[in-house]
Amino acid sequence: MWLTMTAVMMAPVAYPWVRALHRLAGASSQPASPSQPSPALVAPFVAGYALAWAGFSAVAAAVHAGLGASGLPVPLGVRAPAASAVVLIVAGAYQFTGLKESCVVHCRSPAGYLLVHWREGRAGWARLGFRHGLYCVGCCWALMLLALVVGMASVLWMGAMAAFMVAETALPFGHRLAKPAGVVLVVAGVAILGR
Repeated sequence: MWLTMTAVMMAPVAYPWVRALHRLAGASSQPASPSQPSPALVAPFVAGYALAWAGFSAVAAAVHAGLGASGLPVPLGVRAPAASAVVLIVAGAYQFTGLKESCVVHCRSPAGYLLVHWREGRAGWARLGFRHGLYCVGCCWALMLLALVVGMASVLWMGAMAAFMVAETALPFGHRLAKPAGVVLVVAGVAILGR
């Protein structure tokens, strides 16, 4: 379930990278039109990217199972307010860290990263995807854990989080969104604890 949710939510975030990869590789030996990236080029990159997120999904699924085994309801929501508050505060606090900022900076510049780290061939493209996936996990893992609070089946909340992640990494003002979102999450967590 986590892997499926992650794939659906991160596809729009990864799209600019796939497009940049295709453009940079246009001069190489891969014949494809600009509107239709070559599967031979895109597949290894996407596979590497998916591998990084599969690792996150495995850890998140283990946390999910552990919460269930300890008797906590998942989604935590209002039935487990203290646990919900902790997740909100952790996710909010992470928005202020240097690691988060560094990962967002990386995720906002696909062409620059690909030019610096470019490697030819399927293995090189898969490595590019995996390395980018690690940065992407570093950028978004805490926000993805909010699914423990609101539930993975909540299309509205999952859509809102995906839209936020796309805005944060793709819009010109996106780098300014992390800290306000962090404030909102921490305040929400503290408010829940204070009830």
